[in-house]
Amino acid sequence: MFGRTNRKKKAEKETEKKGIKAMELITESLGLPKDTVLGAALVRSIGNRELYVENFRSIIEYTERKVRLQTKTCKLTIEGKCLFIEYYNCEEIKITGYIMAIQYE
Repeated sequence: MFGRTNRKKKAEKETEKKGIKAMELITESLGLPKDTVLGAALVRSIGNRELYVENFRSIIEYTERKVRLQTKTCKLTIEGKCLFIEYYNCEEIKITGYIMAIQYE
């Protein structure tokens, strides 16, 4: 029973990936902005001291060493020292501190 469930989940993920790839191709061919159509996260850094993330949904984890965000398309992990969320609203979050790594999951 578990094997069947795992195969079904795997098939669903593959179908979802194909759908996302198709949307990416359509978006590119029409010249539309990916962040608007696909909800892709826009990550902008100023050196290693400031980070702005647009199109995020929620804050999953927040410590002075790690900030984990759920974006519309993936999870984003920011690691560093003395990390601080300067502000956030429904569109953007600003993180400051000594940013050492940004990881997409």
